[in-house]
Amino acid sequence: MSPLDELTARASERAALDDFGGDSWREGLQLLVDTCESAPGVNPGGREYVYGQIVDALWNRLRIVDYVRRHPEVTEQAVERPLVVLGLPRTGTSLASYLLDQDPLRRSLLTWEAEDSVPPSTPETLRTDPRCLKKKAELDVLAEGLKAADIPMVHWDEADGPTECVFVQGQDFKSYLWEAFMPTSAYADWLLQADMTSAYSYERMVLQVLQSSAPGIWSLKMPSHAVHIETLLATFPDVRIVWAHRDPFKSTASFLRLNYLSRAVLGADVDVDVILPNVLRQLSEHIERPLAARQRIGDDRFFDLHYADLIRDPVAVMRSLYKWAGDDLTASTEAAMLDWLRAHPQDRFGVAPYSLEGSGVTRADLEPIFDTYLSVFDVELEGDAR
Repeated sequence: MSPLDELTARASERAALDDFGGDSWREGLQLLVDTCESAPGVNPGGREYVYGQIVDALWNRLRIVDYVRRHPEVTEQAVERPLVVLGLPRTGTSLASYLLDQDPLRRSLLTWEAEDSVPPSTPETLRTDPRCLKKKAELDVLAEGLKAADIPMVHWDEADGPTECVFVQGQDFKSYLWEAFMPTSAYADWLLQADMTSAYSYERMVLQVLQSSAPGIWSLKMPSHAVHIETLLATFPDVRIVWAHRDPFKSTASFLRLNYLSRAVLGADVDVDVILPNVLRQLSEHIERPLAARQRIGDDRFFDLHYADLIRDPVAVMRSLYKWAGDDLTASTEAAMLDWLRAHPQDRFGVAPYSLEGSGVTRADLEPIFDTYLSVFDVELEGDAR
């Protein structure tokens, strides 16, 4: 039995199901498995960790497909006017999504339900569901382990907080979730030119399942929606796009740090001369593709959310966003946002100074990539990222 067939068999046995809803997921998964099996220096423990994540994704996909087979009416529901936050990685998309999550009329994709979606929860149990509490306990253990090992929390999602769409699209195996582990550029090269229709169709189906029991206007976030923006627009024609902006030199320094940490999971030999061009190519597409889409469909479909403004006065930014979106920001939602901000100070996990020093790339290397971006948008620079 091939490694891929072993993974699908593990997922099928766990779910007691065998219908994956077509084969759209297979090509991407095969590329991932081929890399995990052939890349030099892969640690067996690291490979099994990634394979465990793959089995989890396949397991949830099986259950989603089965739920829709038994409840076909859910696919008749519209996913109306979703608010989608995108942009370069590490630009404040998480902060924006957590603030939007304070609005009871909105619906966020929560961390726990993105990976354990069936049966869909109800509004009353979204944050008390046993699956949510189980995930919270697991993350508490992980946080303690990271703290004990003095490993920085570069990115953190709460079990009952909003997460990125990568974890849903990852169940179609067309997602930067998986690319972040890869020691070569094979999967990344494929992903940049892949037809993303099936990944977005699958995400829409998951959202339909989840909203069938807990409705609301979706607030979604994933920086790499920028890379696949034309498929996003085709799948959700009335999408409202929030483009997050931050000093690209700082965001690149942060993103590279996260990249090197995630790619260490497999224990494979990582060639910086391969990874750096790969990452910089991704960052370039995070800018060029939404700029082209914006030129095509017009500025009025976009809200420009600036990280510097969001840090200085987050509620003022939310007021502007709500006005642009045509939504009502109530006094109680504003108060909830302020309460959340007080309970979650920016430095609660410690201060993480981001610098390009030691990253393998310099500011001069990056300037040609970001020249157009900085000429179009008035992005406040945060100081010298050498």
